[in-house]
Amino acid sequence: MSEPTDPDPVRVFVYFDYSCPYSYLAVTLLEMAASTTPLRVVWRPLETRSEIGGEGLGIAPGEMRAGAEGEDSADPDWSALGERAAELGVPLYRPDKWPATRAALQASEFARDLSEEAHLRIHRAIFRAHFVRGMDIGRVDHLLQLATEEGIDTEALVAALEDGRYLEELARTESEAERYSIHQTPVFLFGRFKVVGAAPTEVLLEAARRAVVD
Repeated sequence: MSEPTDPDPVRVFVYFDYSCPYSYLAVTLLEMAASTTPLRVVWRPLETRSEIGGEGLGIAPGEMRAGAEGEDSADPDWSALGERAAELGVPLYRPDKWPATRAALQASEFARDLSEEAHLRIHRAIFRAHFVRGMDIGRVDHLLQLATEEGIDTEALVAALEDGRYLEELARTESEAERYSIHQTPVFLFGRFKVVGAAPTEVLLEAARRAVVD
């Protein structure tokens, strides 16, 4: 009698940006979902506010920003976000600015080329830096501090940022997003099934189940 085998992980592509609080919550939501259904998470870096310069953009109450379909939507409800984070057991503080994220997204792609483990370390660290530690992740010196803390070669990272070797990957993800009509973050793609926003784990699990039987 043959031994039962573990099911193959369900692959899910997650389009995210480090300035997005819902993308930050998605890290924990996916970890919770993966405790029930094996998942192979592929994080896809999507710069959603490319117009922001290196100094970032201050957040004011009632600020308007691009919505899911290109319409204006209100600044995130930080009170509701705080309640959601508390339910998940995740610390979350309202940043005082929208940071430029291009360098941070490149830094995580650099770490991905080192190893999947290095990528996940810096991925989580950048989110925590922005939403917990109050660091400006648009500043290269702050990114280098995070890299040092996570044991990543800062000289090699600086070289990668200076020569822009990962900008092509960011452009590739942007093209993917256009092809799949993705206009906000996070978006989860389970095969042909799309989940938009920081959906409850049961929604993610249902999408994973449908992807398996599709």
